[in-house]
Amino acid sequence: MLGGVPPEWQQYFVFALVIAVFAAFLWGRLSVELIALGGAGALLVSGILEPDEVLAAFSNPAPVTIGALFIISAALERTGQIARLGRLFNLVAKGSERRALAALLVVCAVCSAFVNNTPLVVILLPVILGFCRDSGAKPSRLLIPMSYATILGGVCSMAGTSTNILVDGIAREAGAAEFNLFSIAPLGIVFALVGGTYLWLFGSKLLPARDTLATLLDATKGREFLIQAAVPEDSPLIGKPAVEVLEGRSRKLKIIEVRRFGRILNAALDRITLQQGDRILIRTGTKGVAELSRSDDVNVGLGEQDLQPMEKREAVLLEGMIGPNSSLAGQTLAEIAFRQRFGALILAIHREGQNITRNFETLRLEFGDTLLVEGAREGIERLKAERDFITLSEPTPESFNLRKAPLALAGIILFVFLASFNFGWIGLPGLQFNTFAAAFVGALFVLLTGCLRPREAYDAVDWKILLLIIGMLVIGSAMDKTGGASTLANTVVGWLGPLGPWGILCGIYLLANILTEMVSNNAVAVVLAPIAIRIAEAVDVSPIPMLVAVMFGASASFATPIGYQTNTYVFGAGGYYFKDFVKVGLPLNLLLWAVASLLIPRIWPF
Repeated sequence: MLGGVPPEWQQYFVFALVIAVFAAFLWGRLSVELIALGGAGALLVSGILEPDEVLAAFSNPAPVTIGALFIISAALERTGQIARLGRLFNLVAKGSERRALAALLVVCAVCSAFVNNTPLVVILLPVILGFCRDSGAKPSRLLIPMSYATILGGVCSMAGTSTNILVDGIAREAGAAEFNLFSIAPLGIVFALVGGTYLWLFGSKLLPARDTLATLLDATKGREFLIQAAVPEDSPLIGKPAVEVLEGRSRKLKIIEVRRFGRILNAALDRITLQQGDRILIRTGTKGVAELSRSDDVNVGLGEQDLQPMEKREAVLLEGMIGPNSSLAGQTLAEIAFRQRFGALILAIHREGQNITRNFETLRLEFGDTLLVEGAREGIERLKAERDFITLSEPTPESFNLRKAPLALAGIILFVFLASFNFGWIGLPGLQFNTFAAAFVGALFVLLTGCLRPREAYDAVDWKILLLIIGMLVIGSAMDKTGGASTLANTVVGWLGPLGPWGILCGIYLLANILTEMVSNNAVAVVLAPIAIRIAEAVDVSPIPMLVAVMFGASASFATPIGYQTNTYVFGAGGYYFKDFVKVGLPLNLLLWAVASLLIPRIWPF
């Protein structure tokens, strides 16, 4: 097509593609960035978009801005500034659940307006769990409020969530509107106050009082020990499968690993034939130690001719979570060779409100799974070092680069300063930093000052989110080019037009809010923002209130654990059921819908 009106089939193709992409998001079997990029590829192959039009998505400032903010947030995390918030939280909470709730609501809402909320939640999770273990408070009373507070704080500035940056980028490209760092703060602050008040007044009535996976098992399990023994010369176990070592003995005894010549054997235990000199690591409880021991020296009770005792030590217990980009996700424990690789046993897995305590080998791990793991300290340390295995125990101060903390703080202050002020007052009226430029300078500052090493900065960027955004920007561009956005806009105006601009705004917010509970908030924002602009043109009003409705509707995800990443993090760690989010979050969704519907037209007139 050289010009003019696009063929009608192209519009139908784009509509079908958008439906297929959203359905694939809901299906959940493929990674979201692959789905979005696949959709972009389909548009390129079909000829609907030219290569230059696809490449334009890669030059959009929104993904680069979001990546830069990931780096600034990582600098604060790496230098211990976010962990310092944990110490402040414990100081304010003083063992009281109500004070802890108040501290969480304030700290999380304020901080997430300027830094990425994912590292904030990841750092505070073990702090809150530790507080609950010490004070007897229930984590389920605090973790949902923490996640919700970070979402509420994120809508107080353009940098608070990637959704805001995306909508701003689309609006700028369309020449519809420009937002500065605190353009949306008036409504965002009201959202934070209303949401925080709701959680303070009704959270204790709606939130469950439920133990985490670790506390549930710790109450009954008692201390665990690891006993190491060697297969001596002339042992009757030589040539037999490793599983026969404990055959007929207590079910409390478990073999964790078999080492040969200093290396862990990766084969299944029933396929390992014991040889002289093999070392076997056995896990047992206090009663098992008594059963196996016959003296103060370690003795496994099988006879010196069977196994030669080596040492006894207490096992290490670790609770952790599978992160979104973890190499463990999507694989079964058998495929990973988890026991052999980490020298540890999984005691239980929490997923979607269920505590799974058996048949782990065939279970495929997923993002958000909470694992209770036990094993030797060196194996547990290997697991803790695994990329995106999120340890739910507090990090040590030694893991932070505390010397660079002032520079990391200077980086975030520099970003806020550049993005907020017009420099005309010092005689430089042409010098104006938008959010992209300010974030880029801030990220460069923390790198040049050594707050982060280049490799750490690369790892800090969530490339999955950036690729998702790029793919959806391509699809959004096709919606606009083929006239699909205008067609949908006219349809919405036809349905809601009798209610006037206010009724249309209410409908846009509600649609964004419903969709974001099911699929990525970024995908929803990219699809709906061009439609909102076309709707504003169709009814001859300012596009700003419609775009603000998309921003807030796509960010305010409270009714499901899958609508926003921080909800998914606390889902497993807090021992929640899906219905807990519906019970607490749905009323909050409706309350904020009413607030947005009333205030958006007043703050940003049509």
